[in-house]
Amino acid sequence: MITGSYPPNVCGAGDYTERLVGSLENFGHSVEVITGSGWRLSDAPAVLKRINACGADIVHLQYPTVGYGRKLGPQLIALVARGVVTLHEASQTHLLRRLSLLPLLLSRHIIFTNRFERDYVCRIAPWVRQRSSIVPIGSNMPVGRVDGERRLDEIVYFGLIRPAKGLEQVLDAARILKQRIPGMMVRIVGLALKEHETYLEMLRRASADLPVVWDLGLSDQEAANRMANAAIAYGPFPDGASERRGSLLALLTNGVATVTTRGVQTPSALDHVVEFAASPIEAVAIFEALRKDGLRRTTLVEQGARYAASFSWPDIADQHIRLYESILTKRHVGSA
Repeated sequence: MITGSYPPNVCGAGDYTERLVGSLENFGHSVEVITGSGWRLSDAPAVLKRINACGADIVHLQYPTVGYGRKLGPQLIALVARGVVTLHEASQTHLLRRLSLLPLLLSRHIIFTNRFERDYVCRIAPWVRQRSSIVPIGSNMPVGRVDGERRLDEIVYFGLIRPAKGLEQVLDAARILKQRIPGMMVRIVGLALKEHETYLEMLRRASADLPVVWDLGLSDQEAANRMANAAIAYGPFPDGASERRGSLLALLTNGVATVTTRGVQTPSALDHVVEFAASPIEAVAIFEALRKDGLRRTTLVEQGARYAASFSWPDIADQHIRLYESILTKRHVGSA
């Protein structure tokens, strides 16, 4: 398993890879993780040497990750190894990054995490449809401990602290809450990447006079406990909620009634699982309604639990194992 980031490095794809590796090992499979900081083209031969030394049946590369940065070593590795690539994101990349995906699309098999991303790539590279499949992500977070009644006096946000995560909208909601519901607060639970420390400081200054609590750098279990004790969450993803949002799955897994945004990637399966708000003003109106309507909250929590259960790690691992076995069978037949 090749990944540019792996815990304790902060990266959603790295966290996903750790959970996938653990789930595959639970099924009795041996997985060697190759990670590190050397991903330039000149580093690729050393990585390929490590791959060959493993004697693995399958080579599986996760892309993109924070650790790769803009380096092109992963592309060369994928071309030579001709294994499996999980493409976590394609549609949100700029033109040069999209061009850099082409070597990855020549892999033996490409896994996408939702239908939107697969359809997007297949419009650019039609041959990919015949050698690709969709395997969803799961929640990277544990289930938290509930201490008594869930809090109705706060709205929780969970996710990485970086641009394009909707945090400006979260602060706008806090500003409206301050005016309309005295005593209500917003709790921001997350991790800040080093390269986004300036952005974090800007947000802290903007929230200095707002009812905002910053809970940063918590352990996974501590973060899950914060979610598990909140009744309502706000996740205003700029491009909309989708199956790719691990933070959304974490909230639903922890039983939080969630208000989010709709986008082109949002599947109809989420229609009765979350509440959609097009703006912070709409979101605050929904917060007020949910605080007063326990039945509405309970319905969302129950629907969310059912939805999240369909993204279990044992099932995700099983889908990977069946794919690996199919590739090995075809390889054996082809060499016979």
